[in-house]
Amino acid sequence: MDLGIIFSGKFGERFVCNIAAPELCPKFGACGIDGCDFCKKYDFSSRISFVHELPDPSAMGLYIEDPENHVPEFSCDVLIAINVHPDILISLTKIGDFKALLVPACDQKWCSPGLRRQLKEKCEQIGVEFDSPKPFCSLIPEGKTLERFCNEFCLGRPEFYAKMDDDAIEAVEVLRSDACGSAYYVAKKMRGFVIEDREELYKEIHQHQCAYPCMASMERDIELIEAPFHLAGYIMVYNFCKALGIDAAEFVPEHFRKIVLV
Repeated sequence: MDLGIIFSGKFGERFVCNIAAPELCPKFGACGIDGCDFCKKYDFSSRISFVHELPDPSAMGLYIEDPENHVPEFSCDVLIAINVHPDILISLTKIGDFKALLVPACDQKWCSPGLRRQLKEKCEQIGVEFDSPKPFCSLIPEGKTLERFCNEFCLGRPEFYAKMDDDAIEAVEVLRSDACGSAYYVAKKMRGFVIEDREELYKEIHQHQCAYPCMASMERDIELIEAPFHLAGYIMVYNFCKALGIDAAEFVPEHFRKIVLV
C-alpha cells in the first residue's frame, strides 16, 4: 500500500515528517534535540508515492477556476489531503487515481460539513472510500482500504500497551499512534508515573499531549460544540487509561462520549 499526501500548513508538515522522517521529531519541540532518544523506530518514506505542498487556501483566493493546474496527475492507494483549498479538494477525484481519500478536519476550516457531504457523495459514486475525521486522531476506519492503512502504518486513534509494577507505570508501548506522533511522547513521559489519584493521572496524560504539542484547532467547532483540541485530549486520556485497565469514562463530557467511548 502506498500513500499520496497533499497539504499546506504546519500540521501537514508535521504529519509528513512523522511518518517519513521520524528522526526530525525533536526539531518540532517536545523532547528537544538534546533529549531525543529516537523512540520512533519506523520509517514509511518508501511507502509514500508523492508529497505535494500547496499554499495556504487563504492565499489562493476564494475561487480557483482551474484546480487541476495546481496538482499534477497522480496515482496512489490512499490520498491524504490536509488543509487544501475546497475547489482543489472537490476536483481530486478527476485529477488522480486512488482507492481511499482522507481529509482530516483538525480545524473546521479544512473541511466544512457541506464540503464533507459533497466529497462523500463524489467518492461513493466512483467506489472510493472516504473519511474526514475531526480531529485526525478520532479516526476509526470503516472501509477495507482505510482499515488496512491504519493497520499497516499504525496510525489513527492512539492505542497503547502498558505494564504496571504495583501502582507505577513500568513500561509503555505505542501500538497505534495519532497522526502527529504525540502518542510516543505521552508514552515516554508517563513511564514511571505512580498512580495515586485518578484526576492527577488524567491531568498528567493530557499535560504531556499538550506539551508535544497537540496541533488540533483550539477554536470552537460548530459540530463538536467544543474545540477539536479538547476532543483530541479526551481521546488520548481515555485510550491511555484503557491500556492501564482504568475506565476513564468519567473524564469524558457527555457530548463527546459517542465519539470517545468506542
